[in-house]
Amino acid sequence: MNKVSPDLFPCLLLSTDLENNHLGYANQYAIDILGISPDTSITVFDLISKASWIFFESYIHPELLKNGQCNEVQITLIGGQTKKVPAVANVRLVGSILYWSIYTAEDRDKLYQELLLTRKHLETQNEELLLLSRKDPLTSLLNRRAAADDFLKMQQQLTRSFIPISFLIIDIDWFKGINDNFGHEVGDEILIELSNTLKEVSRNTDILARWGGEEFLIILYNSDITNAEHFSSRLHEKFQLIVLPNNKNLTVSIGVTSLDKKELGENELLYKVLKRADKALYLAKEKGRNRTEIDM
Repeated sequence: MNKVSPDLFPCLLLSTDLENNHLGYANQYAIDILGISPDTSITVFDLISKASWIFFESYIHPELLKNGQCNEVQITLIGGQTKKVPAVANVRLVGSILYWSIYTAEDRDKLYQELLLTRKHLETQNEELLLLSRKDPLTSLLNRRAAADDFLKMQQQLTRSFIPISFLIIDIDWFKGINDNFGHEVGDEILIELSNTLKEVSRNTDILARWGGEEFLIILYNSDITNAEHFSSRLHEKFQLIVLPNNKNLTVSIGVTSLDKKELGENELLYKVLKRADKALYLAKEKGRNRTEIDM
């Protein structure tokens, strides 16, 4: 049988004295990693970091005295030129001698960090995709589905503590004519400008969405009908500052309604309430547009 040399093992093999912690043996792999001279009198504490020293005294040493061995403990070696090297150690006590087999974990830690970075990148991508899935691509407002999801959360909150909520459906007057006369590119610009105006006047607590086509939804948090009516008047003033290519001012029709506390337990509540807002919107159209109507 060929003689096996400990110097050929791809790990650090050490022996230290339990009483004085002096290094008794180190294979060549350990000498190379630690940058030590085999003739130098050193202790195990010269080979590990201060944190690992404390860990040895508080955990490894008592564990060895109790069980005679301690497996897969993480320590930090002090290598050549004081380089810190993460490692995993298995230690066995035989008599008064500790036998160490230590495996450096630089590649493992590097892989772990890469996995953490990959996970963080995937989580960021997932958040970005989720955000994109909630947004209307043209206006960057919430889309219909996201608005409905957010209202469901609001509904659950209102069940615990009710406050006034109002709903506004906003529809651009004669929008088909804008597209037909000036082109869809101008129509898109109008939609974007109107959306930016809505963002300016809305609060973070409100739900603001492009409900479909040229129709927009605002759910005003902590706002009764009177406040919603004042808000609608402000919207009319703001939107008329948007000038069409023919130098006419943009106008909108708005339907407004509010939430009754008794409705909170109903299914599909949002769509039931918005039927009332739609009814008021159609009335505003019938009465000549550029106005707000309220359905109580």
